[in-house]
Amino acid sequence: MSTEQLKITLPNGDVFQMPLGSTSGEVAAHIGPGLAKAALAAVVNGETVGLMEPIVEDAEIQILTDRDLAALPVLRHSAAHILATSVRELRPEAAIGFGPAIDDGFYYDFEVDEPFTPEDLEAFERKMADVAAADQMFERRQVSKSEARDLFNDDPLKLERLEEFDDDEVITVYENGPFLDLCKGPHIKSTGGLKHFKLTSAAGAYWRGDEKRQMLQRIYGTA
Repeated sequence: MSTEQLKITLPNGDVFQMPLGSTSGEVAAHIGPGLAKAALAAVVNGETVGLMEPIVEDAEIQILTDRDLAALPVLRHSAAHILATSVRELRPEAAIGFGPAIDDGFYYDFEVDEPFTPEDLEAFERKMADVAAADQMFERRQVSKSEARDLFNDDPLKLERLEEFDDDEVITVYENGPFLDLCKGPHIKSTGGLKHFKLTSAAGAYWRGDEKRQMLQRIYGTA
């Protein structure tokens, strides 16, 4: 770790120094073990980030826990990835669309041959509990467009999305357990941070919202 120091300022006005490149998770641990255990994400200079992303300049930092409303979009985004992990384990042929957080929960789009049934949702929810219990780390990586094509060569929806990036653009992917996704993040530290969730429904949704494109299956949930 660099010997250069960062100036860290907390919401209560406390100021201390950390080595350049420290993460928000390390800042939380510096404050106390209880906060480190409860932390889900952080706000660094006004931007919500994951706990494992390095801090490269002096920063005002707020550590987010499940008591903070600002943590909900991060938690729900991670819940969407846990859903996709579960669907791909049970339905490995499913192509992966988008999976954002929304105001009242999250959703993920999948391309499959047949619509999902209520029994499918129950099975996916049980698998989500298994994935959460496995406490898989959310690993963030930066790759080139060429590398991303190789990573997603079996998923036509992701390959189509990749064509919108410039050839020299740095692309971010997230990996947890067997699941890899094209994603800017941020995410919680690991799948074990998801404690309460429910899949609520499934419905048809056109790919990219274009009624001339194929119909996907969108699974909604809350967390």
